[in-house]
Amino acid sequence: MKFKLGDIVKKVSGSQWHGVVVGTYSTELTPEGYAVESSTEKGSVQIYPAKALEFDMTYEPVEEQA
Repeated sequence: MKFKLGDIVKKVSGSQWHGVVVGTYSTELTPEGYAVESSTEKGSVQIYPAKALEFDMTYEPVEEQA
């Protein structure tokens, strides 16, 4: 597996998506895919094939305000 749960990732190209790997999936057409929860929109999750993601080394967490 390219990523593990909790890894911080971003999309390689196209529309932007930065977040945390929260799950995995596999289909006939996508043998290795990941569910990524947005780092800015909590609860929003998108799924992507492994080749569409890379580690996000620039991510700086924003502290939530109470």
